Amino acid sequence: MKKHLILIALLVGIIAAGFFVVYPQLSRTSNEEPGVTKLDETTQEPDKSITQVQEDDTQPETYQTEENTVAQQETPRSESVAASPKQTEIRTTTEVEKTYYPLAAPNDPGYTLVSWPMTMMNAPAAWDIAQGSTNSVIAVLDTGFALTHDDLSAQWYENTGETGTTNSSDTCWTGTPEDKSANDCDDDANGYIDDWRGWDFYNGTNNPAAGQDNPNGDGVSHGTETAGLAGAKGNNGVGIATLSWNSSLMPLKVLSDDGPGYTSDIAAAIYYAVDNGATVINMSLGGNEADSVLEAATDYAYANNVTVVAAAGNCGTGTGDACTGYPTGIIGYPARNPHVISVGAVDSSGARASFSSYGDALDVVAPGSGTMYAPTWTPEDETSLYRTSLYGTSYAAPYTASLVALLQSLDPALDADGITSIVLGTARKTGIADGVYSTTLGHGVVDAGRALLVANSIKTAGATTSVLYMTGNSKSEHTYTENTTMASGCETEAASAYCTVWITGGATGYDRILPYTLTTNNYTSWTWNTSLLPDSTISLNAVQANQLTAPYILSTK
Repeated sequence: MKKHLILIALLVGIIAAGFFVVYPQLSRTSNEEPGVTKLDETTQEPDKSITQVQEDDTQPETYQTEENTVAQQETPRSESVAASPKQTEIRTTTEVEKTYYPLAAPNDPGYTLVSWPMTMMNAPAAWDIAQGSTNSVIAVLDTGFALTHDDLSAQWYENTGETGTTNSSDTCWTGTPEDKSANDCDDDANGYIDDWRGWDFYNGTNNPAAGQDNPNGDGVSHGTETAGLAGAKGNNGVGIATLSWNSSLMPLKVLSDDGPGYTSDIAAAIYYAVDNGATVINMSLGGNEADSVLEAATDYAYANNVTVVAAAGNCGTGTGDACTGYPTGIIGYPARNPHVISVGAVDSSGARASFSSYGDALDVVAPGSGTMYAPTWTPEDETSLYRTSLYGTSYAAPYTASLVALLQSLDPALDADGITSIVLGTARKTGIADGVYSTTLGHGVVDAGRALLVANSIKTAGATTSVLYMTGNSKSEHTYTENTTMASGCETEAASAYCTVWITGGATGYDRILPYTLTTNNYTSWTWNTSLLPDSTISLNAVQANQLTAPYILSTK
């Protein structure tokens, strides 16, 4: 969450971003359909009767964004949404609409067939501690969803205010009991009529299913795939397993079946998710310039303790329409927004996928390139089809959102900062020279086993107020020079407890979390180089999950 802005009185100014144009972060590299298969529950082998169509194995899916293509897609839309006065309000007050695009040991047969993503993220160790809870609600903001898919149908979050039948004490009582999910009335007065299972913000209806706009659209299966990696049902003998087996999924369609979506719809979906019970939000979508309306929405999520995860983007090679005219490796928005965990992609060797965006705003990486299984959707099979290879940071982000949900199931008291400190502070450092951070891998590959170990230890012992020890440079305290080795220490009340140090750039807002370390005789320490965070002023806090010390300010002279 590189951009966790801590206000430093009289030291740090706030720099506001300007206007922007958004380009897609994902597009199809050929006209062929991706390889898909059915998983045979009995043999735990792919159904050989299903033809697997060959695809380009080296590039993420993207959607064309040349001006003539976009002009055809951006048809005029009514500002009024008949079924939702709240969404109407957000559409009418959004002055500039920008276009966003999709980024593209259980008994589940998909896990047996392709286990490297779970193994890489140390999932089996995590599952010994927790397997997830329906109380952890992942809002997936994407294209539409395969609502009847075998591996997803039991996971959808239901709004209890819009289910059941009306009675005489209800606002929507007409004198006869009616089904709340279809009575054309806003039973729970949340501004959305009959929103019993998510919402379609693109079309302004209560049906977020895939295939309504264009069943053959380029983005039609994307939402199903990201939802599956975030929260497919685990250990059910069907399909795949992800990190959290039992999370609820809130399906929020913000992009069309063809790919594009708009600022006001995505922002409205974020507000909806926060106000209606989501605990984590996943956005596998993006654009390359700042959007103040969307940033206000992600800030709202953070203020209400909802963790936001977003794909970093697919401009790692600098090629493709989404990346033209921008620096190679540029990380997109909303991944670069304050309080958002930005996620890049690695392949089965742990190396950065060539397409994965990189830079100082990158937080962590997760599997997102190669042979990976995920539920998918086609007009011919809405219930049992699986994609067999996936390429894009779109697919790394939901794994991280699933880890967030798993942590929340273990300790519901963890706040957004506590979650972020654990996800970043426990990531595996393979390939990171200084043992803390690199611009290509962020804080490292998410490590579910270590994250759950640290979270469980802090929960069991109880987080306490730590003491931060910090050096200045050789001339004076509270100052530092470039490319200088610094030392930080943490003292805990318990003789042995996990602690980390959170470093935040005053101007950039980027975050660096030192590795969570167990204290010995109440104390532990780290050394780090000031090149870790390029900023003229930084603040440091000793952190134990939700508990943190007062900031210690360092500045250059």
